[in-house]
Amino acid sequence: MAEFGGFFNSVNGDRKYKSEDFANYFKAFIGNGINPSTDSLRVVKISNTQIKILPGSACINGYLYLNTTELTKVIPSGATKIVRVVLRLDIANRILNVAILEGTDTESPILTRNNSVHELSLAKITIKNDTVIVEDERGQASLCGYMSFIGVNDLQSMWDLFNQQWGLQKEIWQDWFTNMQGQSIRGIYIQSNKPTNHKVGDIWIELL
Repeated sequence: MAEFGGFFNSVNGDRKYKSEDFANYFKAFIGNGINPSTDSLRVVKISNTQIKILPGSACINGYLYLNTTELTKVIPSGATKIVRVVLRLDIANRILNVAILEGTDTESPILTRNNSVHELSLAKITIKNDTVIVEDERGQASLCGYMSFIGVNDLQSMWDLFNQQWGLQKEIWQDWFTNMQGQSIRGIYIQSNKPTNHKVGDIWIELL
């Protein structure tokens, strides 16, 4: 299909939409990742055998994930192993949920990302006998990242450039103001104390 427009009310069944149509709509302007709030889908250790995932939300390829209550998961114990807590979209099986992905004692499990399955890593957990270390991976863009509006990076780049250029101009402006105080036909003073060498008609802007 070269063109698509929607969504419209159906008249006698002439408009029928699939979940893919809605997903394509959302992924046109929302990038993959989790909600950027501080604790959204954060993984927390409960014990050496259990972890919990805090409430939060995410978007993967236009599909929505919501976790409204703390979610508890069992992790391997009693052996040296590296696992990941992932958010997995499985289109073929129509599932989007949190899963435990097991690696080896030395290698982290590799995320699956293809036309059917796409995984985001919420945390990496290193298990060494009775020691369990949880490493938050939500902020790493290559592994998970935060969902954002498509194109926001371009806007941010423009804003950063503006701030950089304004910073340079602001120094020039400030130097000019400093040198011009009391030098023009009508003196301009920008300072906290009252000018001592002022004359009638001068302007004093008091700094508070």
